[in-house]
Formats: sequence, structure tokens, C-alpha cells
Amino acid sequence: MAYLAAPELSMTAEPASNPEQASEELPRMSFGDHLDELRRRLMISIAAVAVCVLGLMPFKTEVTSIYVAPYRIMWNRAFEGHCEREEQKAIDAGGIENLHWSTRESLEFLRRCKEEALAGTFPTPGKIEVIGNFRLPYALKATGGLEDFWIFMAATILFALMIAAPIVLWQVWAFISAGLYEKERKVVMRYFPAACGLLIMGVLFGYFLALPFGLFFLTSMMNWFQIEPLYSVSQYFKFLLMLTTALGFVFQLPLVMLAIVKVGLVQHDTLKKNWRFIVLGFFAVSAILTPPDPFTQLLMAGPMIVLYIIGLTMTARVAKAKGPQPLEGAAE
Repeated sequence: MAYLAAPELSMTAEPASNPEQASEELPRMSFGDHLDELRRRLMISIAAVAVCVLGLMPFKTEVTSIYVAPYRIMWNRAFEGHCEREEQKAIDAGGIENLHWSTRESLEFLRRCKEEALAGTFPTPGKIEVIGNFRLPYALKATGGLEDFWIFMAATILFALMIAAPIVLWQVWAFISAGLYEKERKVVMRYFPAACGLLIMGVLFGYFLALPFGLFFLTSMMNWFQIEPLYSVSQYFKFLLMLTTALGFVFQLPLVMLAIVKVGLVQHDTLKKNWRFIVLGFFAVSAILTPPDPFTQLLMAGPMIVLYIIGLTMTARVAKAKGPQPLEGAAE
């Protein structure tokens, strides 16, 4: 990125090492002009997000259903397992008529309500906990009067950022690109779509797989006669946000590997040779970013290993194009 010096200062931009960049003239702006441009871009971005927030406000039920969906996936999976265990009790007893009256009543109720419960249309879900003896709450709990509202507002702002992302990203790019050479702009435009795609893939992986199956594993580890599961909406939303954000950045691994090899910070052979330590580091990172259970950690570390292999494939091509490289640490 070129140094844009103010006209009143005596400093000038250093000569570019690339002859093509040296011949390219970049616009010069004063510090005040930079602030005005930044302020204008920020105002446009904030206005776009604010319009999206106002547009989403009347749709509280729909917005809530989006961030509650992973919990619904987990609940359905756990409920199906509970129904199967109750059916197995009848098989082991030689028929439903041989069960204890309370177990028999629970199984008969589950048979009647199972289809509606899984579809989310059962009118009185509280009876599933009491009569069906399924102690996992059908809905998330709000432990305070404003908890649901604040989480809804946080989710609305987050979704508004997603909807307004094209406008916001364009404003960011318009501000940054003015200080980039043409070659630098081409590099950004070449890899930015891939970075966005990997970010979306990571978020979707966390949303549809890592979060619901991680919660299912944690719930299945509980002894419901001693500890009943109860998830508050704030705890759940923080878990959702942390996991999907972490996975979104984790999925950038192939591009990070490609970048550090291209600029010469690390060689492809080094990344390949030290795979054991790198894989161990993946599990350490997943242990920090996920709850302390092996299943959720594996759900994060597994994709990291796959992405590492993809990154090695990409860096191998770069290494092949560069030709033989000196060993790291060797004297020049």
C-alpha cells in the first residue's frame, strides 16, 4: 500500500520496488480528506445496517426461529432417542402391558404425540416433559424479563450486518482500494471471494453440525435423575455466536497457508514435515474455542485437518512454481 502523504508535509512516498508500481501514480490526500472520506463511508455503512435493523424488527418470531433452529435439531434428535429407549423397554418386558403403569402411560403418550412433537406443532409441549418423561425443555428459557429482548436485538443487528454486507464491504473496499496499486487490487479481488466462501462454509458447518451435535453430546452425558438439562437463551446464543465465528475463521486456514508460503515466511516442506505438531496444535486450539468435551473439539479439529490437507495441496503448487528453495535457517 502506498504512503499517502499530506501536501503540507515534506515527506514523500518511498520509491516502489516494482517498476510497474513506480510508474503508477496514486492520488494524494491530506489527513483531513482521509477523515472526511472515512466518515462518509462509515455513515453510509451505518445507515445501511440501520435500515436493515428497522426492516427486521417486526419479524421477531422469524428472527428467533433462525437462531433457535440448531437447538430444535438437537431436541428432535434427543427426543427420537428417548422414544426409541421407551419402545425398547416394552420389547424387553415382553409387551407394553407388562410395563409399570407410569411407564406404560408415558409410552402411549409418546406414540400419540411423536409426529407432532418432531414437526413442532404439538400444542402443549410442556406435557412432553411431564407425561412423556422427557426432561429436556422444548424451548429455551429466559431467566430474566429482558433477556429474550436483548438477545433478539443482538441477533437482529447480526442479521442486519449480514444483509447489508454487500454495501458495507463495498464501502470498505472503496476506502482501502484508493491506496493500493493495481497489482495489489487484483490480488485482493482474486482471493477475497474465496475467503468469503470459506467464511460462509465455516459458519454453516457450525450452525448445522457442530452446534446441534455438540449440544446433543453434552446433554446425553447428563444423568437426568441427578441433573436436568436447562439452556437459557443467553447462554445458548453466546455458544452459537462463539462456535460459528470461530469456525468461520478456522476455515480460512488454506488461504493463510497459501499466503505465508507465497511471501516466503514458511516453506511448503516445513508445513508438510511438521504435520504432527500442527495437528496437535489444531486440537489445542479447538479445546480453547469449544466446550470441554471431546466430541465438540473433534467437530472443530476434524475440519481443520481436512483444511490443512487442502492447504498443503495449494502450497505444493506454489512451491513447484518457485522451484527448489534453500532450507530455512541456512546461512545466506
